[in-house]
Amino acid sequence: MTGRFSVSQHVLISFSLFATPVLAEEAAPVLDPQAIEILQNAADYLADQREISVTWFVSYDEVIDGREILTRTRSGNTLLARGRGFYSRTDDGADTRAHYFDGSSYYIQDVEENAYVLAPHNGSFDSLVRRIRAEYGAPIPVWSVLSSEARDELIGTASAVAYVGETRIAGRAAHHMALSSYDEDWQIWVAADDDTPELLMLVGTDPYTQGWPQYRVFFSNWDFNPAISETAFTYVPDDTAERMVWPKTAPQADSAEQ
Repeated sequence: MTGRFSVSQHVLISFSLFATPVLAEEAAPVLDPQAIEILQNAADYLADQREISVTWFVSYDEVIDGREILTRTRSGNTLLARGRGFYSRTDDGADTRAHYFDGSSYYIQDVEENAYVLAPHNGSFDSLVRRIRAEYGAPIPVWSVLSSEARDELIGTASAVAYVGETRIAGRAAHHMALSSYDEDWQIWVAADDDTPELLMLVGTDPYTQGWPQYRVFFSNWDFNPAISETAFTYVPDDTAERMVWPKTAPQADSAEQ
């Protein structure tokens, strides 16, 4: 493996989604209080968790030659202990990346090539997210739902919020909400359980690309008391591991950070 380490093309996942435009553009903006309360409770519930483990699966459409759609997939497992560290493993086709943050250093490992990039960072998970987005233009896997600022990430930009109804996702009762802003629309499904309002699914559609490609995120196996080993967030390159160059990008505005 030679040259620059490409992280954004392979593994990093962001949830600033373009979703199916179920809110009619002609209608006046709707701010449904029931939907807002459900989403705020779900975001605050996740933000309050000190330790989180979750499995996720993503399918997304790639438009080829402006007309043919090819569906690709990513999947992974993510572990966060606030104030301690972060770990995530992503399988994207034949490529596997492992992310490690121990409170002082952030590594991304190319498992197959035994290569890595490193960004020294002393601080919280949220400050790491902000720095990596600003300096490298890259999101960290599932950062927006793990952030202590999850409420702003999920619903902060919405100018219209609607409660679509109650349904079932993988056998679980779920609330279905649709949100819209000037630039994007998205949908969120939350478990219909006041004690554990877990995120179950997000769906997006990009209305600005021909073919309206979709992006779908499914969450499962939420665990808020996971077993965490002493070395869970530590990566130590072996003697044959190759350190790669992680090119910096120009600073980006918050609205374009995804």
